[in-house]
Amino acid sequence: RAPRPARPRPPSKHRRTRPHSRHAKAQSSTMSEKTEWEDALVKHGIIKKTVKGPTQDELDFKAQEAESARDKLDDLTLDDLDEAEDDLDDEVLNKYRAKRIAELQAAASKNKFGEVYQISQQEYKQKVSVASNEGDGVFVFLHLFSFGKLDCRLLNQHMASVAQKFKYVKFCKIVGSDCIQNFPDEKCPTILIYYKGNIFKQVEGISELGGKRMTAETLIWKLIEWKVIDAQMEKNPFENLNSIKVTRTSRRDEDDMDF
Repeated sequence: RAPRPARPRPPSKHRRTRPHSRHAKAQSSTMSEKTEWEDALVKHGIIKKTVKGPTQDELDFKAQEAESARDKLDDLTLDDLDEAEDDLDDEVLNKYRAKRIAELQAAASKNKFGEVYQISQQEYKQKVSVASNEGDGVFVFLHLFSFGKLDCRLLNQHMASVAQKFKYVKFCKIVGSDCIQNFPDEKCPTILIYYKGNIFKQVEGISELGGKRMTAETLIWKLIEWKVIDAQMEKNPFENLNSIKVTRTSRRDEDDMDF
């Protein structure tokens, strides 16, 4: 008598199938064995223990942090660096101290003028064109003036004020007819700005500087605009020029004024 075939059992509603559980256990077991094997090789000095390196995101974040720290240090003065001495690594501290000292020395070597120099025709080449070629280049602001002209007096007056503030620009003045033979007084004041041996900018008259209402601030504003000085002004001084009252000095004041 032949045995009856086994009747297939329907799947239970409450039975959960885990098709990958056996594979996952085998994989976990393999990884565990691999780790133990590597540990044994490391223990006996056969291989070196491998350390998982940082991810690219972690490297980028650290680079950004370092860059931010460098930016902050770039803004610190020598006194600020002294105060932060306990918080900074000695190598980093010494590096930025040396950098700041070098910057101060470079600035001191450039900030050597600070006044308006009156020159003669014989001195023109050496003190203007040659001087503008010194180092990385020097801006030389030259005023061709005529005695007795209000515009020339105004410009000389405000040049003296600006020269004291921006000592890396050389301000000079020369009588127009001494500089160029038969130079007409009508063309005074004329401004010549030299840089690296060449005429960088030429301006006739002071209308561009505010005319008879010009101030030291309007002169600074134009020098910034012409890229002669590196500075910033919060407000445009030309906006209030119309409120400035123009008064003419007496002849005695003109005679006493130093040109």
